[in-house]
Amino acid sequence: MKALVKENRDRGFTFKETEKPVPGPGEVLIRVRAAAICGTDMHYYLWNDAAEGFSSKFNLQFPMIPGHECAGDVEEVGSGVTSIKKGDRVTLETHIPCGHCFNCMNDEPHNCQNMKIYGTSCDGCFAEYAVAPESIVFRLPDEVSYEDGALFEPAGVAMRAVERADLLPGDTVLVSGSGPIGLLTIQMLYSSGAGKVIATDLDEYRLKLAKSLGAIAVNSAKENLADVIRRECAQRGGVDVIIETTGAAVVYQDLFSYLRNEGHIVTVGHPGKPVMINIMEAINLKGATMRGVFGRKIWGTWWKVASLVKNKKVDLCKVVTHRFALRDGNQAFEQVPKGSGKILFTDFS
Repeated sequence: MKALVKENRDRGFTFKETEKPVPGPGEVLIRVRAAAICGTDMHYYLWNDAAEGFSSKFNLQFPMIPGHECAGDVEEVGSGVTSIKKGDRVTLETHIPCGHCFNCMNDEPHNCQNMKIYGTSCDGCFAEYAVAPESIVFRLPDEVSYEDGALFEPAGVAMRAVERADLLPGDTVLVSGSGPIGLLTIQMLYSSGAGKVIATDLDEYRLKLAKSLGAIAVNSAKENLADVIRRECAQRGGVDVIIETTGAAVVYQDLFSYLRNEGHIVTVGHPGKPVMINIMEAINLKGATMRGVFGRKIWGTWWKVASLVKNKKVDLCKVVTHRFALRDGNQAFEQVPKGSGKILFTDFS
């Protein structure tokens, strides 16, 4: 089969012929129909410090096939597989839980103590065929396209952020960062009852996408975000909820000043270095709630996303701006810094 392969720490991937995988016990073989580029994949493409740290934590071994956001058809199932059958249209969870640690036994397998990561701890989905454990396979509703299905995983991150925010109908929300996760978060917020969304970024391309989704788009390098929030939240004293998706440590310098007393902050982006927070002023005196997000709730978040897509309450493909053939993989990754929303691979020939 054809695949994108990360062979070493050099920049880029190699498009090459590799051996078609065979599903082992408890595994399924998927013919990939659509796959999406994630920020983690971009780190692996560049092979930067974030890639070094993440790959070390989750035991990446070269050569490996990256990619973890995908959808396709089940072509074969291994022995012992009972919940998935040949012909099923499926997508995949990225977190591979052990099934027996404290978290797994207490309805928190998404944050398993012994977790492996699909497309890092094992080969992923940037290939014609991919093997995955039955435990992370999610069957798609008939009404959902492969392209939508490939976006369930990142949409699930956005949905989980909204779940963690304790959103109330009519709330005003600041989404810090208008990359793909931020854009998906805007959709999830409005579908969940948010009254107003303010979205920030430094990239005008992404801000236009945020505006098209109904957000008040603010270029924080050109506009005074504090002034915008004072205007939009005059009586509240700040936004009700902040969802931080950039992972940029610098944003925390002012982030808490935008939050009203008793508001909620949800952090999705992973800062690459420690962040200094004045606990007394930022948290205690505000009565603020701060929560982190790592992945999706298995499987509750997935069912919510499936319902929203199936019933056309969100249109995940609105965040897709480019589609590439897998053979043009390096070109696709080079497009990211030039301007893009979500990028899909849709041709695996």
